[in-house]
Amino acid sequence: MSIRYIRIMRKISVGATPGEKFLAKIFMGEAYDFNKIAEMIAETSAMSEGDIMSVLKQLEKVISWQLLMGHPVKLGMLGTFYPGISAKAVNTFEEVTPETIRRIYCRFRPSVWLNKELREAKKSIEELDVKGYQPKPVPPTGN
Repeated sequence: MSIRYIRIMRKISVGATPGEKFLAKIFMGEAYDFNKIAEMIAETSAMSEGDIMSVLKQLEKVISWQLLMGHPVKLGMLGTFYPGISAKAVNTFEEVTPETIRRIYCRFRPSVWLNKELREAKKSIEELDVKGYQPKPVPPTGN
């Protein structure tokens, strides 16, 4: 398994050396939904795809409930989901109300194990022929 990437060109307008620059960008595949995940787990376990799908749906509900109650949710070696808020600062204690909360969000923090796996992942380039991606180098002209 390897992390797939493509090469792209970007116009950089800030910093010491602005201009056209090239960089690697992850080549994002299609998202895996519960159906695909249940199918993959069923292939490697004794449980049926329907049983796994039921467990995944319940996991989704329980994680949502816990996050909505303000509890972090740790998913084993994957990492932890944390609920959070962004709030407006006010001058007095009494001014802090639900209206001062700008947004509620969820963050995911990978575990030490997952971070290590990601750091050490193999990388492979995807050669694409798509406009805007992976521009071919222009050969120098001789004068």
